[in-house]
Amino acid sequence: MHDPQLRLTPGAWVFASVALFAAMALASAPTSTAAFAASATASSQSHADSGHGGVHSSSHSAAGASGLGASGVAEAQAAAHTEPSNAFVEGVADSSASTHAGAVGTPDADMTATTSDGDTSAQISSEGPHPGVIGALAVRVDLGTVGADAAAEGAAAASAARLTDATTTAADLVGSSTGDGEANGLATALSESSAFPEETATGSFSRARSAITLSTAGGGAIDGIASADTSVATASTGSDGTVSASTAASSDVAASAVGDGSASAAVDITTRASGSIDTVERIPQATADAEGPAEAANGGTSASASGSGIGSATAEAGIDGLTASSSRVVNPTVSAP
Repeated sequence: MHDPQLRLTPGAWVFASVALFAAMALASAPTSTAAFAASATASSQSHADSGHGGVHSSSHSAAGASGLGASGVAEAQAAAHTEPSNAFVEGVADSSASTHAGAVGTPDADMTATTSDGDTSAQISSEGPHPGVIGALAVRVDLGTVGADAAAEGAAAASAARLTDATTTAADLVGSSTGDGEANGLATALSESSAFPEETATGSFSRARSAITLSTAGGGAIDGIASADTSVATASTGSDGTVSASTAASSDVAASAVGDGSASAAVDITTRASGSIDTVERIPQATADAEGPAEAANGGTSASASGSGIGSATAEAGIDGLTASSSRVVNPTVSAP
């Protein structure tokens, strides 16, 4: 009996071999999957120093995160504090900043990136915003964020009392930013007074100034106050005449924005007072000035800005029953709802 056997012709054998190798190659081919990755970085630093008649405090914080199908989070904080004290001025200066950045990537080729940055400073210095004025001070806050899960907060404050006369200064700023936003602010203050009795004349001088400038965009908000005070009258007595002068200035400003909005505000109060007597001519003179420009503006939706301030100046002089007096008051108020 003849058993049937499988026989392949040369052409059929070649075809079967090709098919077999193709199946093996198909079975061993690598399969592709989405790659997931995330990164996050954070840094912070602070600095404080004090010297002859001055002090400086600064803080910086930064965070960043990115993700491709994965999440990354970074946070950082920094703070600085110092208290100057010498024969000219006593004070306190503080600054702080904190940042947060988080990112969640999607499985596609787009990588989300989030950044947050905060920078704050406070200074009290005779060579500060108004050179030569011991106890003049300035505080600054600058914040910026990018990304849905980005946030930054910052604060700066300073106060000083001059020991050479009865004058004080103070300023304080607090700000925040979220999402795509920014907040920036600067507040300054100075005050001084002097008396100069002489044989043939006597005089008294006083001045005070406070100023704040703020701006915001996106999810930023910031507000601040600043004050300068010489309201304790500086009196001077000559051979037979008396003069006195006093001044005060304070500012209060706020600005905030949401979404595509932006807002800014500024208030600058300046006061001056002086009195004098010419003991030869027997003439008293008194002069007082007060200025207070203020402005506020907003753009887009959900943004507002406001500012207000008050300043006063008073001077008096008298001799031989003759008196001279002068006073000024300024009280600006602005808003941009």
